[in-house]
Amino acid sequence: MFDNIFGGSDDEDDDKNDVQRNGADSEWDIEVTGHTGFRSSSSNDSSSSSGWFRTHTISLDLDSSEGTASTDTQSPSQPAVPDEPTTGPSPGSGSYDRGTFVFPDSRDFMQKVEARGLNGAHNRVETVYVLAGNSYTTPTDLFRLDNPSYYKSATRRSVVSYSRKMANKVAALYPNGKAPKLLVRFHTHPGGSTRPSDADRQSAAQVRDNFADAFGTGDFEFFQGIHAYKDHGSNPSPSERHSPTARSNSVSWRGEQYRHELALFGPKFQNPRKAVVSDD
Repeated sequence: MFDNIFGGSDDEDDDKNDVQRNGADSEWDIEVTGHTGFRSSSSNDSSSSSGWFRTHTISLDLDSSEGTASTDTQSPSQPAVPDEPTTGPSPGSGSYDRGTFVFPDSRDFMQKVEARGLNGAHNRVETVYVLAGNSYTTPTDLFRLDNPSYYKSATRRSVVSYSRKMANKVAALYPNGKAPKLLVRFHTHPGGSTRPSDADRQSAAQVRDNFADAFGTGDFEFFQGIHAYKDHGSNPSPSERHSPTARSNSVSWRGEQYRHELALFGPKFQNPRKAVVSDD
């Protein structure tokens, strides 16, 4: 099934059949998200298997050069040891109320988010990544979750991921006894909208619970996020790229080829969360 992850079929019927065959009887913890109306199902977790991609933590601390060694072109035979996520106070983290997502106005930040949204592959399929922070509002770390062992299938219109394995991986990268104050779980909609599907809503509570179980605490702000992108069909100048605009619960910007929009919701995709742009 891993062949589908980075260049699979867009055949919706094939995806439905696969979910039905591997739903309630599957040994995996399967969580289905997308914008095709699929349903979610779950059962027991299983041990991790190795895939082509390695998972790393990428620091978003703009005052530090650490955490940037992990790149999409890194050789899988010589993986870098990921830095531990930051656990100290975030700059400007006390300036906003809890429940607000503070989007850093930083080209470096946006380029890293773009790379995760596009999953480093030529073929654009739905994928998952996580932002975390040491305050309730501001992200400081990005977690790559494009290892094929975290997915059952992925196409341009749906993704079936093992959310418990993802949560356990994120928790394992933190120092013992430490947990973030902010967790934002994004999944992408290539060429789509930021509107959550029925499947997104049905699987949302399970996703949040998996992170609480992995960290052994629920003392964090949890956002569900949708990262939609599509070709903007224009040729923005360098000064026009990576200039973010906040609208209610979303932030958008143009990169070299795509217009990206991040929409933020509550843990069950029911309540939009306020998004602001900050250059602190």
